[in-house]
Amino acid sequence: MNIEELKTELKKIFPNGDKQFYDILIELADLHNKKNTDYASRQEPLRNFTTVGQSLEGYNILTFGYSATKTALTYAYKQWDAALKLLGRAEKGNVEGVSQRLNDIAVYVIIARILYERGL
Repeated sequence: MNIEELKTELKKIFPNGDKQFYDILIELADLHNKKNTDYASRQEPLRNFTTVGQSLEGYNILTFGYSATKTALTYAYKQWDAALKLLGRAEKGNVEGVSQRLNDIAVYVIIARILYERGL
């Protein structure tokens, strides 16, 4: 099944939601998949968050407990702050615009939920 077929199937399975919502879900899955090639491995797809969280605990930057979750939320906050800055100044962004930053926020929040539910 290709991406367009997947989008069509999602819209059939979930007919009451906004059609663009499902397009964005697929876009987020693709973004998560692509970024993992830079930050993680297939065996440990969320490794970046646990590694960074442990490092931040070691430097006493984060309090102990749920350090990977806190790392994911910190990454989301960074994007949130940048998006609000761009919106407040009516700027497009030089590297990433508001839409790209909102995608990052969405992915980080989903990752944070996964990490939290795993006690990380």
